[in-house]
Amino acid sequence: MAHTSAFVCFGIATALAVAGASVHERQAQSGAVAHSAAVTLPANITSLAAINQSSSVAAGLADGQVAVWNGRDTAPAVVLKPHAARVLAVGSTADGREVWSVARDGSLARTLIAPGAQAKSKPVDLGAAPTRAAAFSADGTMLVTGGEFGEIRVFDTASGALRRQLRGHRTELQFIAVRPGSTTVASASAEADLRIWDTATGREIELVDSDLSVFALAFSPRDGTLASGGVDRRLTLRDSTTFKAVGELALRAPRMVATLAWSQNGRFIALGDIDDETLSKGGIEVVDATSRATVASLDTGRVPADALVFAGDIGMVVGIVGRDLRAWSVADVK
Repeated sequence: MAHTSAFVCFGIATALAVAGASVHERQAQSGAVAHSAAVTLPANITSLAAINQSSSVAAGLADGQVAVWNGRDTAPAVVLKPHAARVLAVGSTADGREVWSVARDGSLARTLIAPGAQAKSKPVDLGAAPTRAAAFSADGTMLVTGGEFGEIRVFDTASGALRRQLRGHRTELQFIAVRPGSTTVASASAEADLRIWDTATGREIELVDSDLSVFALAFSPRDGTLASGGVDRRLTLRDSTTFKAVGELALRAPRMVATLAWSQNGRFIALGDIDDETLSKGGIEVVDATSRATVASLDTGRVPADALVFAGDIGMVVGIVGRDLRAWSVADVK
């Protein structure tokens, strides 16, 4: 999933204004895995995605650049400049040779991952309302965006054509996830409603109402199980057909779920949490999706991660932590 950090922070702040919070401080975890590599990028990081057929990641930046990093070196492998405006989401082509990106100004770009490569760009109509969430499909063929007033737009990336407009949410979108290899999309808004859509038909498949906002969504690449979490302090797993809850993991207060990512084999979930009092403390756990047992705790220095991905199938988790990209090697997660 591509995830935009600004959207996460906006959603959390909005929810706190409604839900309130308790005063606690997250305790440091003993035995946490230190990051194996880190890189500071030239602008704020707005989005993150794993690159197909690779162990590298793409990171969208606030100044319109896209950085590609292998999770090992002290500098990005390449920094591309496909846009003049803030990048909303990044993805890659199925073969992993090119990066897809979309920016706030409505420019959709496909750029070869090579020094000095020029982007092939086209305009897309994001609508009059500001875009609050965006995600590419795993193969890069589809772009889904969500606006401030709840409208979802589905684009064909090859042509830039608007294929669908999905209406059901009434307030700003907080997160969008696309199921790999499918036309199924999950979306969550500030009104605490989770909706599942079939973008091929435009039909709403399922509506899950809640009293508390959802900040993170992610589909398993293996079987389509939907992971979600937010203010309710729970990681919830939903069946890929019925979307009924089939498992959960409760977090101890004051931790909320801020970001989620599945491993490529669908066995593990990286869960980033955030302290709901300060919005400045957090950590990362890697959880077994079947038992919900914690496999590893990743040391962030108590700084919350804005987005997470598993890079390739080598047991590496990459996250946005402040202005940095950080990578953790987790031996048991492959």
